[in-house]
Amino acid sequence: MSPECVFVLDHYNDYISGELTPEKIARVENHLMSCPHCEKFLGRAFRIHGHTVGLLRIPAPRVLRKSISNLLDKA
Repeated sequence: MSPECVFVLDHYNDYISGELTPEKIARVENHLMSCPHCEKFLGRAFRIHGHTVGLLRIPAPRVLRKSISNLLDKA
């Protein structure tokens, strides 16, 4: 495993979440162009992330939404 593979493994969650600096994003994406193993790994991680985020979306109760809306109207 190359140092760039280790970098991708260490930073993949932040990459998926959009929390990396532009420099680190470029480093990950440059490596993905030349490493099919990391490309495959990251593709799977993106799919899993998409499925789990969808499971965690719970609508806020109407009372909470109304309360927030009222507070924003007063601001």
